[in-house]
Amino acid sequence: MAKSPAERKKEQRARQAAAGDKKLELVLDNQELDMLTRNCAARRPGREPYDAMEYIALLIRQDDARMHSLIKSISKRKCGKCGDSLPVQDCCFRKEDACWCRLGWHETKLKITP
Repeated sequence: MAKSPAERKKEQRARQAAAGDKKLELVLDNQELDMLTRNCAARRPGREPYDAMEYIALLIRQDDARMHSLIKSISKRKCGKCGDSLPVQDCCFRKEDACWCRLGWHETKLKITP
């Protein structure tokens, strides 16, 4: 006997949970939604646009690769105060200007470039 849509959906959720998939709810304003829709299509000219979830997942993977590269690059440097390899997570000198924790974290934050 054929399964109902509710039964198929329940099985799908069970498979996803078993695979470790997590569901996120994302709230976007109209401008962000327009950007998402436009870029899903612009990234695949002449082809079917990316699905929004696929596009967001790819952006996360792309950012992770950039972050890994950045961490590898800055880890060759040392904090000006304590001498620990960067990035320093916590330091008793964090309030002093020479400590990377004070302002150095700006190197790792997300930035919007024009």
